[in-house]
Amino acid sequence: MNLRKALVGLFVMMMILSGCGKGYWVMKKSKLDEEPGVRAHVNYLQNEKPDRRGFKVIDINEGKKLVVVSTGSSKVELEAVSVEYLENQTVVTVKEIEADSDEINPYILIGLDKPVSKFKVVNEDGEEYEIGF
Repeated sequence: MNLRKALVGLFVMMMILSGCGKGYWVMKKSKLDEEPGVRAHVNYLQNEKPDRRGFKVIDINEGKKLVVVSTGSSKVELEAVSVEYLENQTVVTVKEIEADSDEINPYILIGLDKPVSKFKVVNEDGEEYEIGF
């Protein structure tokens, strides 16, 4: 009987923990070729808008969304901090890290598990990134 209670308890804990994900993932840049729309936008940032600091939300496969955030400076790289899903807005927070990048316009690709229609991207100081471009 104690084994049965332990197994039920373990099952309940696994179910609770499986619902506690971050709500986002960071797509590896090596997978750009799998998403033509994302690849085209990244090429645009690198070749035509190297100083563009902002973000764009792109629909990717399986009905999911990906946020491409660019720094506009080869001296700053990005790290995902959090994604917060509010009632009517998705807020993506990134950390800006001073570094010499190999990219002309460093960027990060953040996939969203359950996006809401309005989007906002901010750094840890609360400064907003420009939407769309």
